[in-house]
Amino acid sequence: MAPSVRKHDTGVRVRRFAIGAIAFVLIAVIIILDITTGVWNDLVIVSGLAAGLVTFLLTTLVVDRVVARATERRWAPVSRFALSEFLHSIADSERSEVSRGLIVPRTLAEFTATPEDPGLTARLDSLRDQVMRERTLLANALGRWAQFLASNGDNSEVLQHTANLAQLFEEVRDAALEAERDPGATRLAELSRLISAANTTMLALEAELRARIAQEDALNAGRVGLA
Repeated sequence: MAPSVRKHDTGVRVRRFAIGAIAFVLIAVIIILDITTGVWNDLVIVSGLAAGLVTFLLTTLVVDRVVARATERRWAPVSRFALSEFLHSIADSERSEVSRGLIVPRTLAEFTATPEDPGLTARLDSLRDQVMRERTLLANALGRWAQFLASNGDNSEVLQHTANLAQLFEEVRDAALEAERDPGATRLAELSRLISAANTTMLALEAELRARIAQEDALNAGRVGLA
């Protein structure tokens, strides 16, 4: 798993733990005050608000999570398939075996042409065609699975990063067009920078998808064990 993915997962867990700890402390304080004092009898309106707060916290922290976890476990096989479709959209079909965990992303070749290169226009045309094909594959995967993944499991980051990669491909295409119109060193340097950014984002997305699929596999294993 990539360091950025591990860092994000750790941050999410820390935030969830902190929120849960604060909420349970509030619940404990409210219950202790109710048992040991008569403060809620004297403050009827406040006691009603406190009871509502306890109900809200218990629903949010316990009931909703239990229901969401059960739903995620039930749909784990479909979620895994959807995430695998995203992997297929960025994997080199000739060198990858997605079902076996062997993924070789189709990164863009580094652009090293100079303004004096006689084949510059042809290379820019080829690059534009490639990035638009890549963008179309990502857009198709998002169009098919975004709604399902957004409503089942913790997939918002994957969806956002996929959309970011598609946006980077579009920026590469625009930069290639600008370089063709004005093939100066500055334009080509910006194009090279965007290509590197797209490749870095694709590798990070591949690692993130692997991690999410591993989580879905664990959920699916638990589902089968409970069956």
